[in-house]
Amino acid sequence: MWAWILLAWSLYRYFFKLPEWADEFIFKPLIFVLPVLWYVIKKEKRGLASIGITGKNFFNSLYIGIGFGMVFALEGLFAHFIKHGKLTVNPIAAFQNYGFFLIVISLATAFCEELLSRGFVFRRIYEKTKNLPYSALVGAILFILLHVPILVTTTKLQGATLILFFATDLILAFANSMLLVTTGSLVAPILVHIFWNMTVSLYL
Repeated sequence: MWAWILLAWSLYRYFFKLPEWADEFIFKPLIFVLPVLWYVIKKEKRGLASIGITGKNFFNSLYIGIGFGMVFALEGLFAHFIKHGKLTVNPIAAFQNYGFFLIVISLATAFCEELLSRGFVFRRIYEKTKNLPYSALVGAILFILLHVPILVTTTKLQGATLILFFATDLILAFANSMLLVTTGSLVAPILVHIFWNMTVSLYL
């Protein structure tokens, strides 16, 4: 399932250069989310809770997600400092450029990627192997590979920043895998992912 999704996403990214809103609101849900929902409901005959869509531990997940999300935001600022040699933080001006749309698009991105990468891929590997470090590592590698089609079709991230992006993606994947196991919900992983996406958009 994951391989077919990666293939479809790669072909889409290669042949189509549509606005970011089309990627995140139309094609990512079509390519990432719908096949997973179909597979879980029709093939596995399981509920949505099996991919982390549940109200279980909602408020705990909310608090944990915001806390860890702020840590990732600080990590993004540190990456900004490494890239530019100084720390210039001006989120108000950044929001004037991007607007509230930045938050909405970050939410859409985080939901699609976390549902596929953590709720489905990582969780299924973990169920099969019962080995948390191994499952988190394999899930993290697959998560990084999912970003390769984006990176080869854009020149925004290069050099040390690109390496840092991969390293942070690895950390993000590990952290969100642990959060999913701890809370049983995608709420915390999605919130952490939103913080990271917004930091990349604003400062990297």
